[in-house]
Amino acid sequence: MSVDSVLSTVSKKITPTQKEQKETKAVVDNVLNTLNKILKPKKLSFTIAGSFTRDTWMKDKKEFDVFVMFPEGTLRDDLQKQGLAIGKKLATNLKGKYKIAYAEHPYVRATVGKYDVDIVPCYKLKDATKIKSAVDRTPFHNEWMSRHLPKKLSSEVRLLKQFTKGIGVYGSDTKTEGFSGYLCELLTVEYGSFKNLIRAAAKWEPGKVLIDIANHHKDRHEEIKKHFSKSPMIMIDPVDPNRNVSAVVSPANFVRFSLACKDFMKKPTTRPFMNWMKTPKSSSQRAKKIATEIKKRETVLLGIEFKQPDIIDDVLWPQLRRTGNRLKGILEDHEFEVMNWDVYADGNRCIIFLELNVWRLPKVRKIYGPDIFAEDRVKEFTNKYKPGRVWVEGDRWVAEIERKFDSAEPKLKETLSDPLKDLREKGIASYVAKAVQNKNFSILNQAQIASRAKKNARLLAFLENFFRRDFV
Repeated sequence: MSVDSVLSTVSKKITPTQKEQKETKAVVDNVLNTLNKILKPKKLSFTIAGSFTRDTWMKDKKEFDVFVMFPEGTLRDDLQKQGLAIGKKLATNLKGKYKIAYAEHPYVRATVGKYDVDIVPCYKLKDATKIKSAVDRTPFHNEWMSRHLPKKLSSEVRLLKQFTKGIGVYGSDTKTEGFSGYLCELLTVEYGSFKNLIRAAAKWEPGKVLIDIANHHKDRHEEIKKHFSKSPMIMIDPVDPNRNVSAVVSPANFVRFSLACKDFMKKPTTRPFMNWMKTPKSSSQRAKKIATEIKKRETVLLGIEFKQPDIIDDVLWPQLRRTGNRLKGILEDHEFEVMNWDVYADGNRCIIFLELNVWRLPKVRKIYGPDIFAEDRVKEFTNKYKPGRVWVEGDRWVAEIERKFDSAEPKLKETLSDPLKDLREKGIASYVAKAVQNKNFSILNQAQIASRAKKNARLLAFLENFFRRDFV
């Protein structure tokens, strides 16, 4: 198939039908009309955020955000209290359900029929560089896009969103670390079409992509690259010259996207667009296959499992990664070697996976001390290790001692069984430390992990990706 025929086929599948558009518009209009009646006496304004206003929403998307805008002088506590009260009243008037969610400040997430509606309070500002919280930028994004994203590009934005979804890099949340919907829209405006973008992105190199769509920094590109030197790509926010819209895109996802674009240009196919639609069910056959693959590696896979903390995903995932990296460091400090690690969560349980290629050590270890001429240090060394064997080898003192832990699993158990204060001092992230304290965790071996994967499609898919990821 040609590039154009693939894009035409995909576009037909992902564009909302007239019936879907009509249904969604009716829900949105109902929400906005009801909200307007609530806000009118309070003399407050609101805006609906993102893709619904620009007709770039995806047919699988049954959610939208409404931002209630408060005067700049409103106290933050008052903004939060009034925002929650308005959100609750809106949900009640629409005969929906609601719960309190948390980001920079609490907000109401309402469920109206099949749709989720976030009612988010923000400040009504004149300058996007003077924001008090990240959500205050959204009205500025809406205004900029209304002027720069023509209707004819809606289908191009959808193609890009679908492509990034298909290859697993869509979403600016801390779990995904990928491309936000806003970034997809900006890239489409910059390149003019999906085809132009992927042709360019196929040649992208980390650290060399700088897009300043509003020309905020005309003659300062090298300076800007240095300022954002840790980002593989830079997309300057047209409404805030100090912000990199693509800051959350991880190096791995940048490379994955560029390589996927290159592959698509070489061999156009609908596969990368449709991967996300396939949710294979867990099966004993697939679980058995991945278990066999793990066994053939002759490494050891361990999983630290615990109850998922009741926090938002954007807090959870950095905490899991920080803890995983710290546990890797602790094991390696004790001479165990961690080959790969990753983290998993499914809404109920979290698992930190550690694949070790050195998981068992000899009962004894050799300690190298000072040379024989360092008199003060020699005395300190020999006194410290005197209960064991101590001798001179060449011109250095050495000692042989018994290991406290000769396998990785007991070391992990000992580390995580400490009181909360000690866990925090060891570098275990705060919410994870609270979740595992009082020994509220299990260490899973390979057989137990394989057994869980048979019954859990998400876990099985995670393990398949963990052991089979391959970018080229």
